[in-house]
Amino acid sequence: MALLVGEAFSPWTLKARWALDRCGVDYAYREYTPGLSEPWLRWRLRQWRQPVSVPVLLRRAQAIRGSWGIAEYAAQCAGDARLGALAEARPWDEISERGLAAARTRVVRAVLADDRALDESVPLLRGRSRALLRPVARQVARRLDRKYAHLLRPHAHREALLALRAGLARADTGYLLERFSYADISMSVLLEAVRPTSGPAALGPVQRECWHDAALATEFADLLDWRDSLHRRFGYRAA
Repeated sequence: MALLVGEAFSPWTLKARWALDRCGVDYAYREYTPGLSEPWLRWRLRQWRQPVSVPVLLRRAQAIRGSWGIAEYAAQCAGDARLGALAEARPWDEISERGLAAARTRVVRAVLADDRALDESVPLLRGRSRALLRPVARQVARRLDRKYAHLLRPHAHREALLALRAGLARADTGYLLERFSYADISMSVLLEAVRPTSGPAALGPVQRECWHDAALATEFADLLDWRDSLHRRFGYRAA
């Protein structure tokens, strides 16, 4: 059985899990903790120097990297149109990636600015003892900020949400294409950085506030309703 390695709260992991679930692909899941899990993942990937990231789907001697690659694999396994035409979904996925890059930088910097959020990112300890590893959590968050800073485009998150709203209006089907597709999956996870759906096992209360954007939640309340309707209709499983 394939093993999906990811972060439960991550929009990229949500894309991958939803695509696999939608296509009926059997897989096990392993949570990745930046810094702590990195040596193990490097060993599994036989990748010692280049940066590693998740999600990644491990299949015997094969590693399928990134949510897009995993979606392609899921579609091949299904052998039908459950994810729609991926060629038509690709431009939407590119918009999603730009928007999520901006959202990630905002969230990481919000976590860096709040010691309580840093403490919640330590999975091995509970209560006040988490503060003992706060310097490690801060170092990991700073590394993440540096790692992805080159992808940041100011305002890209809001621009992606505006594109989503316009695309839904043009299609007039309730979806971005003629029917539900990976385009909807990819664009809907932009709203995780507006009002996250991950449960308390994935996000602590302070980290949830870092992901939440009250101004965007008000401006794009219609898209939040649309996202929630997709979850109800297409079997989305929140972490």
